[in-house]
Amino acid sequence: MALNVKWPPRRIASASVRQKLLHQWRNHPLKLAIANTFWEYTERTRVSGMWLLRRNRTHGLSRFIWSTVLIGLLQLSIYLTLLLWLKFYSYPILNTISNDLSITDVAFPGVTICSPKAVNTERVERYVKTLKIPPEYDMTEVAAGFEFLNAFTDQSFVPPSHDSYKVTDAVLRLNNVSIWEAAMAVSPGCADFVKRCFWGYEEFPCNQTHEYLSFIPTTAFLGPCCSFNYNPRNTSYVPFSANIFGMDGGLIFIGAEGSERNLSTGLIVLVHHPMDYVTETAASVTITAKSESFVEVSPTVQSSSREVLELSESKRDCLISDDLQLRNYRQAACMLACQTEAIGKRCGCHPYLLPIVSEKFKECNLNDTFCFSDNYDNFKSVRCDQCLPNCYDVTYSTLSYKTDLNLHQFSLSNFYTPELLNNDSFVLRVYLAKQVVPVIRKVTVMSWIGLLSDLGGIFNLCLGLSMISVVEFFYYCTFRLYKNYIQQRTLQLKQAWK
Repeated sequence: MALNVKWPPRRIASASVRQKLLHQWRNHPLKLAIANTFWEYTERTRVSGMWLLRRNRTHGLSRFIWSTVLIGLLQLSIYLTLLLWLKFYSYPILNTISNDLSITDVAFPGVTICSPKAVNTERVERYVKTLKIPPEYDMTEVAAGFEFLNAFTDQSFVPPSHDSYKVTDAVLRLNNVSIWEAAMAVSPGCADFVKRCFWGYEEFPCNQTHEYLSFIPTTAFLGPCCSFNYNPRNTSYVPFSANIFGMDGGLIFIGAEGSERNLSTGLIVLVHHPMDYVTETAASVTITAKSESFVEVSPTVQSSSREVLELSESKRDCLISDDLQLRNYRQAACMLACQTEAIGKRCGCHPYLLPIVSEKFKECNLNDTFCFSDNYDNFKSVRCDQCLPNCYDVTYSTLSYKTDLNLHQFSLSNFYTPELLNNDSFVLRVYLAKQVVPVIRKVTVMSWIGLLSDLGGIFNLCLGLSMISVVEFFYYCTFRLYKNYIQQRTLQLKQAWK
């Protein structure tokens, strides 16, 4: 027997549920509160255009068009606001250039003179004679081992076929002589390079014990050198500033190549920041005998405004000493420490020509030259991302030219006479080019006050909003909405009790 069962119509049931839910929403206190708050806002606000959305002002198509216009302008203002914020957040700094700093406010550069030939054969022969050499070692073999010192300064160094470095290492240990002391002894030094020194036209002893006006032995990437206005061994050293400029001012000295007999190699003059170790990045000039060389120095100052210093380190892309709680932060010193650390981890020592930044590693001896030369390129390309530039720094660019004293028999120096200059001598002038120094100053693209002003301009352009309009809008969205909600809820409760 078949059963005749009638199922309720689903469509009718679901439609009735939707109508019931729609009716409940239309009479919900929150919906009524939102509607009343909106109409109240359109009646009382001073925002341009909102008065056209009042209850009895527009209807139908005109209300739709005007609502579309307001929504479109609101979207435009939001888009422009995002672009402005992106500019403020991502590109907060720009550089300005001015010429308002005197040379007296800028340190005179450090001047370092180096010989491209780090090991002088004549000096090696004389130095070996001063060492105590046991009978089982040959003096010639000890002298040959000093050739391995070139591994620390010559990128293309190829180790000799002999192993004299073992003997030389043993003799140096026996005499309690460090590699640094041995390198300074067998390399040309200040006494070889510098003969007569002048500051302006006033002569001073080149190797005198003076805080500023003197040449002292130093080391650079080229090995042992001689430096003026640079003292890496004095941690409290403050470089001096010059109050004269032009060709007749600055540092002038008569020097000699200091090379071996019948071998003219020239000298390399490096101009650098007086607080930085001399690396390959320093401006360099090659000078030769019987010439007068002119090195015109043009400092450039990089500084940062107070607003820039208030930004985070990643945003301003520079560091100051207070960021790292250091007495004097220098990017060059940070890079050098990073490179020395890499050398120490790889070879277990630090080369004699680099400043000692840690006591963890011993000084490299001649036996370690193989490790250093094999990894030379890797050490020079070490990445040190933590070493950001200085927020305040001075860079030195140079322009050089020279005259041949043999050809012209004339010099701009009033102390020049042919008798004073032999075949190895030269005259060098290092001076500041101008009385004022260009300043590249980092400033913020806009401050917080400028950002608020620009935001106000965008919203005023698109919607005619002011700050009081924004406060008014949030007032209606919060306090008035809450009040209207309580009012509608109370009214519905009263109607339910009737």
